Amino acid sequence: MTSARRTVYGARPIVNRRRFLAVMSLAAASGGCRWRRGNEVTLGALVPRTGDRASWGADLLRGYELAVEQQNLRGGLNGRRLRLVSLDDESREEHASTLTTRLIEREGALAVFGELSSVTNERGAAAAQRRGAVFVATASTARDVSRAGDFVFRTVLTDAEQAQAMARYARQSMQRRKGAIVYRRSSLLHVGMADAFASGFRAHGGEMVLRESYQDDADLVRLVARVRSSGADIVYAPASSEDAGRIAVALKQGRVGAQIMGADGWASPEARQFARDAMVGALFPELFSAVSPRPEVEAFIAAFEARHRAHPGSFAAVGYDAVRWVIAGALRVPQLDARSLRDALLGSRLDDAVAGPFSVDARRSLSRAICVQRYEAQGVALAAMMTP
Repeated sequence: MTSARRTVYGARPIVNRRRFLAVMSLAAASGGCRWRRGNEVTLGALVPRTGDRASWGADLLRGYELAVEQQNLRGGLNGRRLRLVSLDDESREEHASTLTTRLIEREGALAVFGELSSVTNERGAAAAQRRGAVFVATASTARDVSRAGDFVFRTVLTDAEQAQAMARYARQSMQRRKGAIVYRRSSLLHVGMADAFASGFRAHGGEMVLRESYQDDADLVRLVARVRSSGADIVYAPASSEDAGRIAVALKQGRVGAQIMGADGWASPEARQFARDAMVGALFPELFSAVSPRPEVEAFIAAFEARHRAHPGSFAAVGYDAVRWVIAGALRVPQLDARSLRDALLGSRLDDAVAGPFSVDARRSLSRAICVQRYEAQGVALAAMMTP
């Protein structure tokens, strides 16, 4: 394997004066920073900076960076500067174990933060577990990575958990009684999400009147007639952003009046590229809502834009939250080591998380609020923030 691209943050100033002051103000930093040479705490990160996931990886890394910079402005970890070392896994799962090991053994990382791929995170988590280092899966939703061992945590809900939350919202908040599910036959992920929604909808007193899969667009058009005749008042479509528009158009052209519910990722521009009108009113979960009126969200966006001159995406928000949660745990331990940090994270919570409050119990199980968003004619709006 070629040597991984390595980036270190926190070793020296990396912002100009104007952005430095903006970030400092928004972080509510107090006092000056006085650092003792060589007295640092290292955090590691696996980040796809090249390859298929590079654009998403860049957003995630920026969230990590901002959290570290803000904490250093506050005084670091009890006077010790935080240093963030990120390694590029090139969007390739086979690099995860080697790079995680390097972050722990060569860089001395107290904790390692994962990336977007569940497979990558599982391999990195296994390597961290073997070495007794904390690993945090911050952005992968396909599987529960925390099952890798007692040093492994996750800070976002799985796709199945999001589907169950949407089923609860459909029944309890919207009072929908009859549900239909349509999904692409070739996607095992979407089959699992369909299972989760169906079980959640029934658990809250709803009736599943139709569950059908489709293979192509022609198959989808034929399926719409069955949806209409089923009498469903909610249609859940666990689908990619590319398929979202196709499904919405097919349902509208088929005169289906039921509420459409989609999946995480429907905020992507691809979802409305060819179906702007048909998507109006569609509901879907998202990891982060930039239109939330919560003050911590507004402060995060302002600080992010001042630091990076870009608008934060969902991955930046969840990465930012994860680092702040670990830092809060590290501030509570008198002796900073991996085992003490792990124990401090058990049973802890982050109430001002910008992507929604979350907590991790003594068994490392995650409870997290979920953002339900709605497409409107002018764009995306926050429909609800569902508490766990």
